[in-house]
Amino acid sequence: MKRLISAVLSFSILISSVAFGAEQKEKELDIKTLDFDTAVQMAIDNDSSLKKIADQIDLTLETRDDLFDGGVYPTTRDPSLVVVSAQRLAYLSTINSLDSSYRISKITDEVTRIGVQAAIKNSFSTILLNQSRLELLQKNYNLQKQLLSQAKIKNQVGMMSKKDLQDLERQTQQMLEQIRQLKMNIDNAYIALNDLIGTSAEDRYEIIYDVQYTPLTMDMTIDTYISRKLSIDQSLQMQQIAVQNAEFSAKTVSLGTTSSDYKKTDLEATNAARDYKTAKEEKEKSIRQAYIQLQQLESARKNLETDLEKAKSDLEKVKVNLQVGNVTQITLDQAELALDNLEQSFLENTFNHDLLMFTFDNTCVLGSAS
Repeated sequence: MKRLISAVLSFSILISSVAFGAEQKEKELDIKTLDFDTAVQMAIDNDSSLKKIADQIDLTLETRDDLFDGGVYPTTRDPSLVVVSAQRLAYLSTINSLDSSYRISKITDEVTRIGVQAAIKNSFSTILLNQSRLELLQKNYNLQKQLLSQAKIKNQVGMMSKKDLQDLERQTQQMLEQIRQLKMNIDNAYIALNDLIGTSAEDRYEIIYDVQYTPLTMDMTIDTYISRKLSIDQSLQMQQIAVQNAEFSAKTVSLGTTSSDYKKTDLEATNAARDYKTAKEEKEKSIRQAYIQLQQLESARKNLETDLEKAKSDLEKVKVNLQVGNVTQITLDQAELALDNLEQSFLENTFNHDLLMFTFDNTCVLGSAS
C-alpha cells in the first residue's frame, strides 16, 4: 500500500511509472481505444495486492469464526487493567489480532482502489499531455526549419553573422532532440500504463479521457472540511487501529505479567498515540497545501484566459495584415503557435487541477506535507 500511495503523491503529472504488484501478463489488448472506467477496472482486476487482500479477509473471517468469547476478570489493583490467565490472554490477543487484521484489510482494499483511480488519472494525463506537447513541438520545429532556411540566405548576403546562424542551427538541433526525448517519454508512459492494466508493453491505443474543468466550491470553511476529512481518512483509520492494539496490549495483562513488561507495553501505547497525533497534523498540513495549490491553479487559469483572448485578437490582426501584405506567412505561423502554446497551458492546467481535486477529495492518497 505504501508503494501505491507513493505513486500518486506527486501532482506534476509527469510521473513515468507506477509501482503496482501485477501478475504475469499473458493477455494481449485487442482494443483500439481505452477509456478511464475500463482502465480502472482492468487495473483492479490485474492488481495482485487486491487478490491477496481478499484472500486475507476470507482467512481472517474463517479463523475468527472458529474462536468463541469468554469472561474476563477485572483486577482490584488497577481498575483500568483487565487481568486474565496467560492462556486466556493469548486467546484474547488472537481475537484482537484477527479483528484488527480484518479491519485493516478492508481499509487497505479501499485505499488501493482509490490509488488505482489516481494512478490511471496520472497515466492518462501523462500520455495525453505528452502527445499534445509532441504535436506542438513538431509545429515549432517546422517553423524553426523555415527560420533557419531564411537565416542561411541572410548569412550568405551578409545580413546575419555566422555566430547567429550557428546559434540558430544549434537551437534547431536541440528542438529535434526534444522531439526524440518526448517520443520516448510517451513510450515509457504507455509501458507504465500497460503494466498497470496488465497488458503487453508494446500495446498502443487511443486514450478516451474527457476531463472537464470544475473549479473548487465549498459550502464550509477549510477548517471544517479538514476536520471532516480527518475523521474519515482511511490512512488515519489504520493508525487508529494501531493505537487501539497498543492500548489493548497495555491494558490486558496476565497474572504473570511483570512490571517491566507492563511498562514496555504502556510506553508502546503512548508512542502509538503520539504517532497518530503526528500523522493527523501532517495530514492536516497536506490538505491545506492542496487547498492552496488548487487556488493557485484556478488563479493561473484566469490569467491564461486573459492571455488566450489577447492571443486570439493578435492572430486576427495578423491575418488581416497578411491579406494586405504587411506581414509574411511566418508571422502568421508564429501567431498561431503562440495561441497553440496557450491552449497547451490550458490543457495542463485542466489535468493538474483534476488530479489535485481527486486527491483533495480522497485524502488517503494525499501525501504528507513537506
